[in-house]
Amino acid sequence: MSNSKLKPLTGADTAWLRMDSPTNLMIINAMLITESMAFDDFRNTIINRFLRFPRFTSCPVFKTGQYYWQEDPYFDIDNHVKRVALTGNADKEALQSYLADQASIPLDASKPLWQLLFVDNYEQGNAIILRVHHSYADGLALISVFHSITDDAPNVKPFSPSCADNDEVAAEESETLTDINYEWPRYQKVVDTAKVRVDRYASLARKVSSEGIQVLRDKEALRELVGDGVKAAAELAQLATMAPDPKRVLKGKLGVRKTCAWSEPISFDKFYGISKVVGCKINDLLISCVAGAFREELLLAGEELDGKQVHVTLPVNIRPESKVDMAGNPDDLGNCFGTVFVALPVGIENPLERVYKIKHDMISLKQSLQPALSYGILYAAGMLPKNVQKTLLESFGNKTSAVLSNVPGSRETRYLAGAEIKEQMFWVPQTGDIGLGLSIISYAGQIQFGLVGDAKLFPNPERIVKHFVEQLEKHRTDIVSSYIEDLVQPVMAS
Repeated sequence: MSNSKLKPLTGADTAWLRMDSPTNLMIINAMLITESMAFDDFRNTIINRFLRFPRFTSCPVFKTGQYYWQEDPYFDIDNHVKRVALTGNADKEALQSYLADQASIPLDASKPLWQLLFVDNYEQGNAIILRVHHSYADGLALISVFHSITDDAPNVKPFSPSCADNDEVAAEESETLTDINYEWPRYQKVVDTAKVRVDRYASLARKVSSEGIQVLRDKEALRELVGDGVKAAAELAQLATMAPDPKRVLKGKLGVRKTCAWSEPISFDKFYGISKVVGCKINDLLISCVAGAFREELLLAGEELDGKQVHVTLPVNIRPESKVDMAGNPDDLGNCFGTVFVALPVGIENPLERVYKIKHDMISLKQSLQPALSYGILYAAGMLPKNVQKTLLESFGNKTSAVLSNVPGSRETRYLAGAEIKEQMFWVPQTGDIGLGLSIISYAGQIQFGLVGDAKLFPNPERIVKHFVEQLEKHRTDIVSSYIEDLVQPVMAS
């Protein structure tokens, strides 16, 4: 096959492809809990809908100094879609153990890097496990893929031959996409100029290379370059000199094995009600619950927490809105997100005080260039030699203790091959020496919290998940106490 027929990987996708290590595989693991369905119906749905995306029949190959997507000439659906069964009671504990085992197993590099496992005997239905390498797509892209292969009612819509050949279907899906997702997370608004800045810097770089000193005569371009450049240099210096989180309870030497856990669904209205009273974003409340869960875990280990913070890496979508719908853009999967470092105030005991601190800090990120800078660094790293990429990314990525990713799913119940999807969950991979990944997802009026971690560091992942759920009630209790205190104080004063 000639190189003209190959599609090159972007710098960001190449960086993710080369980021695997024995202790941290760059594989996104996702799960659907469904009503019972026939395996053949599921398999046919994958053939007719999932494979409409060309990337899932392609492999990354290295040719002439660059990685390309190349269609697998020997592609066989049975290498990727497998029917499995749980041992023992086939309950949540058994599924949790099975998922933890899978999280440590590399994908076959000679084939397209994804796998779908159809768990035949989970409780009274099925569990569907997707394992896909991060170089293929980011979390938001995969959520859109899931939406495109499911239906809004038990009656399965007719299969269409391909995304590209069905413009009407693609247009309809694109039109309704903005209605299916929850209002959160809205970090897209916070960093709505991030992608623009990345594109602008690339454009200016090309202009300098072609026009040299003449570009300095463009006063507007020069003013933008200097203004953003000074701010970017300051933020880069701040990130580069930020001290890494110490290796203690949440951070240490990694092993190969993983553990994972997830919460039961929690009503979205509970989070919405609390955030409404407090006057914060739902994301602020979610992050405060994570900080509170970390605080409980650190206190159990005997840590002194006064004034202490724990940093997490928070992915931020910078994909243009016109490109969010993967059904309308089947060739545009890949990775298009930056990251910000968020400080969790684990030293603050009072839930209300903690959530207000987080609210204040998140507002300050509105003007941050971190998402654009991190995306640019990742993109550039993918175009450098692998050993240089490793050194560059570790100098930034190893400063935090965990990765925290929150993804909005469908507001309404979805159906796969006619079977109702009861729960959705995903587990985010960790880079470098980070041993903990946290995930939050909304779906059909409920929110779930998930965790994947190094088995040595986090032998009891269920406990951290329990802390997170308990933190929601602690926020509610603190609000009631504060409200009563506000009522009582005027009476006492009179």
